[in-house]
Amino acid sequence: MLTDIKNEAHLLAIKTVMELIVKFDKILIDAENIVKSSKREEFIVQNPITLHESAYNWAVKLLTEIGDLDTLEKYLT
Repeated sequence: MLTDIKNEAHLLAIKTVMELIVKFDKILIDAENIVKSSKREEFIVQNPITLHESAYNWAVKLLTEIGDLDTLEKYLT
């Protein structure tokens, strides 16, 4: 079961990177760094209930956490 959660967390991390690229116009390396630096996969493994959230919601949360308000304002207004 833990392996399944780890796999799902990794898949959600990949989808979050894709959302950052597609919806928020981030380049691949920046999107990967945002997700890696957040340690989101580890958080999800420890809190599997968070798997129900969409990759888009995770992308918004990560942009908020790093204070990228310019991107949020540009794409959410």
